Formats: sequence, structure tokens, C-alpha cells
Amino acid sequence: MAISRLGYASMYVMDVDAAARHYQEVVGLRLVETRDGVVYLQADDNQDHHCVVLHPSDSAGLESLGYKVTDPADLDEAEQAVAERGLEHRRVAAGEVAGQGEGLRFQLPSGQWMVLYYHADKIGYGSGMASPSPAPEHGKPGARVTHLDHVLISCESAEANIELLQEVFDFALTEYVKGPQGQTLAAFLSCGNTMHDLAMGPGPNGHFHHMAFGVESRADVIQGVDLLKEREVPSLEYGISRHGIAGVTTIYFHDPSGNRNEFFNGAYLVPGRPHEVPPIVWQPQHFPRGAFYYENDFPEAFFAEVT
Repeated sequence: MAISRLGYASMYVMDVDAAARHYQEVVGLRLVETRDGVVYLQADDNQDHHCVVLHPSDSAGLESLGYKVTDPADLDEAEQAVAERGLEHRRVAAGEVAGQGEGLRFQLPSGQWMVLYYHADKIGYGSGMASPSPAPEHGKPGARVTHLDHVLISCESAEANIELLQEVFDFALTEYVKGPQGQTLAAFLSCGNTMHDLAMGPGPNGHFHHMAFGVESRADVIQGVDLLKEREVPSLEYGISRHGIAGVTTIYFHDPSGNRNEFFNGAYLVPGRPHEVPPIVWQPQHFPRGAFYYENDFPEAFFAEVT
């Protein structure tokens, strides 16, 4: 069964108006629709209805992750597979999520919810569909993000998630970090052609670590940092850095509710069939360099702070 890509991150926020302004004026997404208090936004380089959904709530965190399948029949196959594994699940009616067709909602072994779907309404590219400009509009608010690239969730143990995602949904394990006792501390999996669409790190089950927005160049990451400073949005104490894992240039910051965001560029491609390309393995003593290559360290709060 094939999942084609990450579609969206559906988030809980404590002030939906402030969050909507943040994702438009800082991240650079476009407002698509507001329905029953829920806000839907999309990046300029994607035609699907949304890549971020904001739900009003008393606390921050992840509501669900949306992944797009390649065939409507995949929903039936997925439902049978998660039922056989005893995972909580239900069908999602067409239109229950704005701009989205029928889907399947199920709970990962680590407690987070995933929604699989086939249909998404098409809204066109942000630059238009008739002889569009190849460059972003001058003076457009926010950073020059092109797409929602990946999400990192926290879990007490990654093994059950990895088995499910590889064996049922054909994700490829591209890199992982071994713990002192041989356990998996962090894992990076791909369902497309870049090194990760979904990542898992150490932390409590059911929680959210960050979502990453891709930009076209390292210069655009720097432009994003300039924007964060202008908007007085606090960023990770290291500032702009580079991961040893994936090798990307990165900066982390938070939305007004405390959900962590990332601007990044430079993920490598992973061509080839799932399970045919061996993953890169990081030993625990090298995890700090894998996390933040320049500093060879990471702040204690980096994995401790989740929503």
C-alpha cells in the first residue's frame, strides 16, 4: 500500500486568531478557508486545499497528521491492516475535514492520530494558474516557504511505529539513532523522495515536537531568520544551524501557542524502493553532532519541550 506524501498537520492552538496571523505573516502561508472556527492554510507551491489546520483549544499540540494515499482502495486496505493490529480507528466522512474526501483516522502505537485520504480539493498555486510568475510576489508577507515538508512526533519507543509504517504503508527508514542499550532513540522515515516525511524523537507518547516548512535555498533560511528578528519571534538559542542528520540548514521557533516550527533547506533525495536502501545509523555518542552539527550539542529543552 502506498502513501504518496505528507498532506497536512492539524494543530490545536489556544488563540486561533493569533496563530492564523503567525502562519500567514511569519511562516508565509495563505488563508484558504475558515469553517466553524477552524482555520485552513496552504503554502504557495501546493494546489491541495490545506497543509496546516488550526483548531481552537485550551492547550496546544497535535490534532492529527494527514497523509495522502495513491488510490481510493488504499483506504480499505489500510482499515483492514490497522484493525488486525488492534489500533483504534474510524472512517472520516467526505467533507468532515474541509476540502477533503473520505478518509481513515487511526491512532499510531505512540498515541498520535493519523488521517489517510485520497481526495483533496484543488485551489491552484499561490502565483496563479494562468501564465504565473516564477518568483514570489514582491512584498508578500511571511517567509518564502514552498511546502510543509515533515513532522517530528515524540514517543517513548519508536519500534512499533517503525514496524507499522514500514510493513503496512511502505515507508522507508532512512536514518536512525541507536540508544545505549541498542534501542531506537530517533528515527527518520520517508514515503516520498526526500529523506523524511515523518520523524520520531524521544519524549512522551502522543505529543508533538515540530513541523518543518521547506524553502528553496539556504539564503531563504537566512531571510526567514531576519523575519523572525523583525517580528520579535524567539528562536532556538543556537540560532541558524545545521543538522548532521539530513545535513539541512535549519532554524527553530514557536507559534504563539508554543507549537514548534522550523524553516529548513537541503534535504537529500532517497531514490529507490522501500527496504532496498540501507539506513544511515547514528551511534548514541554522536547524536549531539547529528542533532546540531556546528555546535556538536543540543539544548536540554530541545527534546523536553513538546506540545
